[in-house]
Amino acid sequence: MRAPVFLPLACTFAITALAGCGERKSEAGAAGPPPPAVEVLTVAKQSFEEQADLLGELQAESSVLVRSEVPGVVETVDFEEGQGVERGQVLFRLRDREAAARLREAEAELALAAEDFDRTTKLESRNAAAAAQLDKARATLEMARARADLRRVELDRTLIKAPFAGRVGARLVSPGARIEADDQLVRLDAMDPLALVFTIPEVVLPLARVGAEFSLDVAAFPGRRWPGAIRFIAPNVDSASRRILIKGRVPNPDGTLLPGMFARVQASLGQREALLLPDDAIVADPEGSFVWRVGAEDKAERVAIEIGTREPGRVEVKSGLREGDRVVVAGTHKVHEGAKVRAMPAMIGGATPAPPASPASTAAPGGGA
Repeated sequence: MRAPVFLPLACTFAITALAGCGERKSEAGAAGPPPPAVEVLTVAKQSFEEQADLLGELQAESSVLVRSEVPGVVETVDFEEGQGVERGQVLFRLRDREAAARLREAEAELALAAEDFDRTTKLESRNAAAAAQLDKARATLEMARARADLRRVELDRTLIKAPFAGRVGARLVSPGARIEADDQLVRLDAMDPLALVFTIPEVVLPLARVGAEFSLDVAAFPGRRWPGAIRFIAPNVDSASRRILIKGRVPNPDGTLLPGMFARVQASLGQREALLLPDDAIVADPEGSFVWRVGAEDKAERVAIEIGTREPGRVEVKSGLREGDRVVVAGTHKVHEGAKVRAMPAMIGGATPAPPASPASTAAPGGGA
């Protein structure tokens, strides 16, 4: 009966083997997976162009409802509705026969007065006329000249001209209509350049300056943009809206843009220094926006930030970070609070990602199949 002798010995070997396996599993578990590799950028101030996305309205720099200076009857309309006109171009002609006749009468009186003055001057030089006669002839001549000038002005007022170059709208009177001096005849708008009117918050006033450039687009022509520049900054702040009126000048040589159009404006308000991060570095959840900062011992720290102005590919960080902080810009999905990371230099601008860790560094101690 030797069986009882082998049983305790077999149990001893089994317990010893199990203990050995447990020690190896414990060692492997203690080592764990390697820290995730992430791309890290050191925060520094960069030159930043302040941009403002605003809504504005296009207006004619000069706009007028053309009126006649004198009453009369419209003889002709010398333009087509909607056409461009030049400064001084005749738009309407009033009946002018009476005014033309008065001018001829005045010119005849002027000619007579000139002859009388010349004759009196010759007589006075021969002492055949008194000095008083010459003075009277001179005064009569000057009055005749003044009357002739007045009649010319009256005749010229029967021609209603464009006060500046622009585009006329729909005419409001027809030939044969009798008009008074305050009747509206046609609207005239200067088309090139146009004025862009918009407002900015008072907090960015220090960045606004005359000559600052902007661009705009309108709904009627998607995908097309027009350049412009600020020409006027109001000297006061609107007490209700706390905003400041800005006017810009927009070249419009082909007349595509029209007064009254609304425009989306992207204005450049100047250069300043700011902390900027790539878009991919910003993480958001219900608690707000934050970044992963790599702190002591390469451990990740969640840091809440305040976001400022955005520009393509970059975001301004107004608070939460300081110069010199290291921030995860790629691989944020692999990071957890307090977890250690393997920081790799950030590859900005579409460069190749950080290389994976070597097999020697990823193998667990005491490994094996």
